[in-house]
Amino acid sequence: MHVQTLASFSRPRPSWLPGSLLLLLLAVFALPARAARYYLDPSAGDDARSGLADDQAWKSLAKVNAATFQPGDEILLKRGGRWQGTLHPLGSGTPEKPIRIGAYSGGPRPFIDGGKGPAVLIHNQDAWIIEGLEVTNAKDSGEDALKVWAAPRRPHYHFIRIRDCVAHDAGRTGIHVGDGTYGNYDDVVIEDCVSYSNQDSGIFIQGNDYAEIRDLAIRRSVAYGNGWDGIKIYSGRDGVIEHCTAYRNGWKQDARVGIWCWNSENIVIQFCEAYENISPGVHDGGGFDIDWSSAKCVIQYCYSHDNDGAGYLFMGSGRGLTTRSVVRFNISQNDGRKNDYGGILCYGTLQDSDVYNNIFYFRGNEAGAAIHFRGDKEAGYPSNVRVFNNIVLAEDGRALLRVAPEAAGQNNSLDYNDYFSLSGLRLLWGDKEFADFEAFRKAAGQEAHGFVADPRLKGAGKAGLGRLPLDAYRLLPDSPCLHAGTDYSPDLGVLDYWGKSLLDLQRLSIGPEQ
Repeated sequence: MHVQTLASFSRPRPSWLPGSLLLLLLAVFALPARAARYYLDPSAGDDARSGLADDQAWKSLAKVNAATFQPGDEILLKRGGRWQGTLHPLGSGTPEKPIRIGAYSGGPRPFIDGGKGPAVLIHNQDAWIIEGLEVTNAKDSGEDALKVWAAPRRPHYHFIRIRDCVAHDAGRTGIHVGDGTYGNYDDVVIEDCVSYSNQDSGIFIQGNDYAEIRDLAIRRSVAYGNGWDGIKIYSGRDGVIEHCTAYRNGWKQDARVGIWCWNSENIVIQFCEAYENISPGVHDGGGFDIDWSSAKCVIQYCYSHDNDGAGYLFMGSGRGLTTRSVVRFNISQNDGRKNDYGGILCYGTLQDSDVYNNIFYFRGNEAGAAIHFRGDKEAGYPSNVRVFNNIVLAEDGRALLRVAPEAAGQNNSLDYNDYFSLSGLRLLWGDKEFADFEAFRKAAGQEAHGFVADPRLKGAGKAGLGRLPLDAYRLLPDSPCLHAGTDYSPDLGVLDYWGKSLLDLQRLSIGPEQ
């Protein structure tokens, strides 16, 4: 049938056109365009070809960048192939039919060196999947290796998936979704990625100031040897960082942390490990952090050890209040190696928040205490922070507790905590230090149900790498901490550190094992 007969579709059907044929034609012309699969091979490819089969592969990134792709399309780079320049394909997908950048054939990941620019760039485009690539660029480029960002738009751009990618030695951040604009992306998932030796951070999802981005996840990823932070979320809402590891980050800049969130709401950091993160200056260099201007955030089931800064930094700053947040069922071993840090630092305008069922273990004679409350005139001091059901251990003369005078009068409370030191008790409350627990309890008006006793752990201080099994911090059967904590409520959590359900408990134990 000639195409001109289509004009008759809006008119009464001619008597000679069978109804079944009419319906078939309508169905055919209503079908969406079929998604295409494009192949890229730097050795055997040719940009004059169609790109639509592996033996018809294109050769260059420039050929890909000149095309506008449609929902459901795939761009496949040959494994073992290497390219120079930026991969910046155009077009947008939909959540139902995202556009995918991936790999084909066998061998190592496709490798892209962006030189002075990003290796992969997605800008003002919806619904992309990027997976199975290795990316880098020049260390002096000032650019991210894998960069996804957006200008202001309402609703936000959305749906980014980055999976199984390796980013390293970049001039800025290895994997970075977002930037300092009021646009950026909702619905972002970064999974199974490794990012290392970048000048700035390893993995970073970013909104701007108070223009929060939503529905975020970073999972099963590793960030190490980065100049700034390991893994972080800025200005995010409703998100999770889980089953991740961050280590030996922070060599380039002061005030950096292994895994953390800032200016965020309802972010959960869980099942993660952070260790040997450092600070070249006097600030931070710790394992985990809920930072200022955050609300309803949680750090749980995490293992921090051997960091320069606090194992867990929990803070507000001036008008940047952090409220209604929780640090629970975590372990800290030998953190606070310098700069007046310890196991957990509650700092500045942290308000109406909880620290419970953790273990803080320390040795050495550094100034920072295992549990430390402090601030300054500008940042303010913690208030209405409740610390309970924690095991606190120190050796070699280290302080178990230190509460600044300004914080001592801010309605902060401590109870049901077990303190123990082989080298003598050191509890600092305000401007006084106590070696006698009863004298401390009377003077501070704290720890009505707390006590001093060996918690009877399997091997405190002897844990190595790995969030699990971490048996060194399990309670022995004769531990005085068993079922010695507060009454249980589901609001306090549903699992202990090792994944045991708490729902049948009447009373919590002290520490992260129940």
